[in-house]
Amino acid sequence: MSGFQLSQDSLDALAGAEPGLRNVVLRAIEITDVDFSVIQTIRSEAQQRINIENGVSWTMDSKHLPNENDEVEAVDIYPWHGGQTDHSPELYDRIAKAMFQAAAEQGYPLTWGGFWWKDDGTTGRDRPHFERL
Repeated sequence: MSGFQLSQDSLDALAGAEPGLRNVVLRAIEITDVDFSVIQTIRSEAQQRINIENGVSWTMDSKHLPNENDEVEAVDIYPWHGGQTDHSPELYDRIAKAMFQAAAEQGYPLTWGGFWWKDDGTTGRDRPHFERL
């Protein structure tokens, strides 16, 4: 057990996620060796368009947009280290390990933006991003 727990802000952000993904995140915070915060689940279409314009997303087919059940199938997570957000790749890798362990325990089909490449072969890595496969 990690001894970490999600802040109220993280729990509030996680509220928009579909139950399976929410359960994966709740289990991952129990077993991770890196503390983390949930930054975002649900996004409006307008926000998604802005993200595309700003180059931080490249599709309107985002799982941050609500599905037919008005839930989202994606979550963005930031490592919390030394009292602040730390975007070191190794910290994201360790969080991903906990997320995949939690997903395996629960039979949840998970993928990670840390594995992604764009169609043109350039990196499309989005380390904070986890979504239903």
